[in-house]
Amino acid sequence: MTVKLIKFLSLLILATSCTVALPEFQTAASLAPRENKIAVGGFSGRGLNASTGGVAVYNRGLTNNLDLTTTTSISRLNIEQDNLRVSAVTGPKWSTPNQKWALSAPVGAVHTQTFNDIDAGYTFIFTPTLYRSWANPNTNVTHTFFARSEAAYNLYRGRWFAIVSGYGQAYETERLTHYLSVSGSTNGPFYGIYFGYGLSLKPIQ
Repeated sequence: MTVKLIKFLSLLILATSCTVALPEFQTAASLAPRENKIAVGGFSGRGLNASTGGVAVYNRGLTNNLDLTTTTSISRLNIEQDNLRVSAVTGPKWSTPNQKWALSAPVGAVHTQTFNDIDAGYTFIFTPTLYRSWANPNTNVTHTFFARSEAAYNLYRGRWFAIVSGYGQAYETERLTHYLSVSGSTNGPFYGIYFGYGLSLKPIQ
C-alpha cells in the first residue's frame, strides 16, 4: 500500500509539473521580417514544480509585428527518482506597433520519462504569455515583465491551469545579447521560484 501511494504521488508530481518554470529569453519586440534569432541557456528552480536543465528559444520574424517562436527544453525534475523531461512549444507572438507590448500563444507537449516504471505520458499544453518591455535611456538594457498561463491536459491527471509571472533583463553587447530571467508562482502545486540565464547572437538574415 505504501509503495503504491509513493508511486501515485510521484506520478502526480510528474504530471502536474510542466513548462511554467521555463525562463523567458525574449522581449516584447518583434524581429524584422525574415530575421532569425536563437537564444540558448540554462535554468533551475526551487519549489514543487522545479527542474534543472537547458533551453533553446528560436524566433523567426514573419512581419514587422509578428514572430514565430519555438521553445524546446531538456531537463531533470528535482525529485529523487531519476527522470528526463523534454518539452517543445511553438506559436505566434504579436507585438504592438511601439514594440512595448506583446502576446504569444504557443502550444505543444511535454514528456517526462522516469527510470523506475513510472510514466506520466504526454502532457499537452497551451501557454499564452503577455509581455511588457521598456529600455533604459542611454543603455543597452531592456527590462521585461511577463505573465504566463498554462492550460494542460494529461491522460492520467486530467486538466489543470497554472499562472506564473516574472521579470527578464536583456543586455546587448556588440554581437551578443545576455538574458537574465526570474519568475515565480504561488498557484497551487506550482509554487516556487525559478532562475534562468541565456545567450544569443544578434539577429541574422
